[in-house]
Amino acid sequence: MKIQVNSDKTIAVDASLIRFVEGEVRRVLRRFAIRLTRVEVHLSDVDNRKTGQADKRCLFEVRPAGARPLSTSGKATKLASAVGEALQKMQRLLTTFFGRRGRTAAAVSAPVSTAKNTTAKKTVARKTTLDTKKRAAVKKAAVKKPTRLSPRGPKKKGIYQARRKAWPTR
Repeated sequence: MKIQVNSDKTIAVDASLIRFVEGEVRRVLRRFAIRLTRVEVHLSDVDNRKTGQADKRCLFEVRPAGARPLSTSGKATKLASAVGEALQKMQRLLTTFFGRRGRTAAAVSAPVSTAKNTTAKKTVARKTTLDTKKRAAVKKAAVKKPTRLSPRGPKKKGIYQARRKAWPTR
């Protein structure tokens, strides 16, 4: 994972700031490091050296391997808190992104077994086939179940359709 720190002309980037940002990125995004190719950090001052609330902005752009880039930003009065806020957002975003991507329901529910116990593997296979059989039986039962009419009887035409048919023709 390559980390690149950029800033605008109002923020002076020195070695200590780069070390701080890289350390925070490595600490927070440690579990995603294998899946990420590059992290770009853009630091900026929103109102150009004027004092005020939430004037420091930190934008993170993360590039997962084989996927579209993802970005988050954070604003705060101090640069360190803006970096922390943006990193927390990025951590939640990556957790969701990698959690949805590439995992099937069977992979999530099936336990990972490294032992050479074949009976455990057979019971897992039986459970998954039983689950699919139960689902199929529920679908068949739902199809065979008779539909009930509403207590008011069959559905009637809308009032607009009935009136349109009653309109005189020219």
